[in-house]
Amino acid sequence: MTDDRQTENAASEGTGASPCSAWKWFGNAGHFCAARHCMFHLTTQVGEYLVSTVGEYRPPFSKTGEPEEIGLDRLFETMVFRVSGQCKCGCGLPTHDGQELECHGYAEAASATVGHVSVCAHFAQMPNRD
Repeated sequence: MTDDRQTENAASEGTGASPCSAWKWFGNAGHFCAARHCMFHLTTQVGEYLVSTVGEYRPPFSKTGEPEEIGLDRLFETMVFRVSGQCKCGCGLPTHDGQELECHGYAEAASATVGHVSVCAHFAQMPNRD
């Protein structure tokens, strides 16, 4: 069984609060003040958690046109936040208070993608507050 399949099974078969089928995927970045300059972004709501991955940061002032680090020694990062509400513009994206619960860095898009899904599966096992 591949790592992706194991991650999917762990999320959907576990006793967690949010099965994989209940995850909500968004086309917008969920964090990073300069996310509009990131070519890569994944955002997923897993129960009461928002998992956001961004990368391939290409700021407009760059002289090389190459992706720049978005954090120390990383071109991609995944951060997790607790959902605090809904965006007022109507896009459906949840809001958060900006206090990260977890952060992971990656050097390449493939690792960032696998890492994002893995973090989603981990937080799917966390109980929701009621």
